[in-house]
Amino acid sequence: MDEDGEKRVRTKRLCSPESSDKKSGYEVDWVRDLLESLLCHVLLNLPTKDVIKNCVLSTKWRYLWRYVPGLDLDCSDFTEYNTFVSFVDRFLSSNTESYLNKFKLGFDCDLVGDEETGNAQMVRWINDVVKRKVQHLDLEWGALEIPPIVYVCKSLVSLKLCGVMLPNPEFVCLPSVKVIVLDWVKFANDLALEMLISGCLVLKSLTLCRSNNDNVKVLRVRSQSLLSFNYNGPNTMGPEYEELIVEIDTPKLQDLTLSHRMTASFIIKNRSSLVGAHINIEFNFCFGKKFDPKNLPKREMIRNFLVGISGVKNMAIAACTLEVIYDYSRCEPLPLFRNLCLLSVEFYEDRWEMLPFFLESCPNLKSLVVVSVSAPSIRTD
Repeated sequence: MDEDGEKRVRTKRLCSPESSDKKSGYEVDWVRDLLESLLCHVLLNLPTKDVIKNCVLSTKWRYLWRYVPGLDLDCSDFTEYNTFVSFVDRFLSSNTESYLNKFKLGFDCDLVGDEETGNAQMVRWINDVVKRKVQHLDLEWGALEIPPIVYVCKSLVSLKLCGVMLPNPEFVCLPSVKVIVLDWVKFANDLALEMLISGCLVLKSLTLCRSNNDNVKVLRVRSQSLLSFNYNGPNTMGPEYEELIVEIDTPKLQDLTLSHRMTASFIIKNRSSLVGAHINIEFNFCFGKKFDPKNLPKREMIRNFLVGISGVKNMAIAACTLEVIYDYSRCEPLPLFRNLCLLSVEFYEDRWEMLPFFLESCPNLKSLVVVSVSAPSIRTD
């Protein structure tokens, strides 16, 4: 510890021989001499609890955490909910004229006694950060209904939500949002999600991990700018999935990941730009359900889906998907995957005949990765 009582962070470097005022080998405390704005930019990349730990290294930095243009906090870091609330309030009341780069909050339902009060506080914070032109909003807060002001936040670049509820919007205009991640989010209805996606005019990446009973029966992904779409369906089974539909209308889409065995229908439009696909779907032919050659609408849907992904250059296929493709191929020919160069495919160890049958549709394949997996306990044959 030096004379002024600070815990010093020192970095050794040799001064140049030409320096007249410093001796060779002099120890320079360059971290302490950094501009405050640069320090805040560095600290922005850390969770707020780590920012606080770094700020105690110097009395000069004691209150620097208040001026970092972002908050990354989990209420589980606090022993009492009121302390958590007080901390967030103090942060937002500091330097109120500045813009916010990031606002990330995690919520533990066991920590707050009054859910209604907790939700009201969160809504107040969201309204505050939107007015301060927040760019990255990341919220994990059970049973919270997101306030409508989020739907018209012009500064927002990324939106990540977990466990919250999205109301039916009257209007959505998010002209800067490029990334959306929705994890176990509940929607007012089909239209709420559809409007959110279509209202993001420069959206590039969409990740959707659906919750059970999220109120969406027909998921329409319509975007003129979307490049990457990652879809994970609900992890439970039930009759409500018999009519579950995912419709993808994204003319610039390059990367597609689909994972849900029970979604009944996948519809792909405007497929020309698709480059890569990871497919782990079964069109609800699972848990004892069988492919029915006489079900012509289902066959047509599968045919159109295969045509929709037939232009990809690299693809990964799960064993359950390959089995559906094989059953379909015994009714009518598969489309050719003329552009497919790289293929990673699983097949059930007792159904080896499925693989060569599919490979006949890949005339220009250059690389093949094959994985044998055990068949599920309940089969469709």
